Amino acid sequence: MNDPYAALVRYYDAETADYAVDIPAYSLLADRFGGPVLDVGCGTGRIAFALARQGIATIGIDTSQPMLDRARSRQADITQPIQPVWHHIDVTEMALNDRFGLAIFAYNGFMHLLEQHRQLAALNKLAAYLKPGGGLAIDIANPIEMFRVEDTPGLVIERQFADPETGQPVMQQSLATVDRATQIMSLTWVYDRIGPDGVVHRDLVPLQMRYTMASEMRLLLRQAGFSDIELCGDYDFSPYEEESPRLFVIATR
Repeated sequence: MNDPYAALVRYYDAETADYAVDIPAYSLLADRFGGPVLDVGCGTGRIAFALARQGIATIGIDTSQPMLDRARSRQADITQPIQPVWHHIDVTEMALNDRFGLAIFAYNGFMHLLEQHRQLAALNKLAAYLKPGGGLAIDIANPIEMFRVEDTPGLVIERQFADPETGQPVMQQSLATVDRATQIMSLTWVYDRIGPDGVVHRDLVPLQMRYTMASEMRLLLRQAGFSDIELCGDYDFSPYEEESPRLFVIATR
């Protein structure tokens, strides 16, 4: 299976290094629901390492072996009492011995599930692995955004950062289109970096992501056996509204 993160992993930690605004929310949810915590789509361990530093046992799963390899390499440089555990596995096929107090689908991870049957399969699997009364948190982009995306595709400059391997500047751009009938965004990340030889190298990372409307999310969760569904608009647990920055969903097993 083609893994877009095999190319993206080179830049991932550098472009997310300053993103920690969601960590306090997951810490509070871990206190509320207990552990251990299952980090679905853990990537290189941004959330898992942060929770482990707080003494919270965390297991990370991901379908991208290069991302997990990077997580393990980072772990070798980190000294802390509790270390995350990593598994290369698809959430819909998960077979683990653990039961969890909290499962999280952090920043847009749930959006990689492009069909409702895959979304429901993931939710059913998570419900089976949560302790009674356990919690699930899903963080996705506000789905209203898909009605605001420009229909004419064009490159958008996202950010500039230093290439972790060379220290040379990297310009990140994006190209996105949305099929509103299927609620799927086709996104290409464009990374232009200057090599030591002064030549510009371009990496293209194509992705597809599915927006899930708030009412649709509620129905999926209920069908998977979740209750007490909270639709929040940000990591401060404020109520979800049309203009909210995020759709941050919390549900109880």
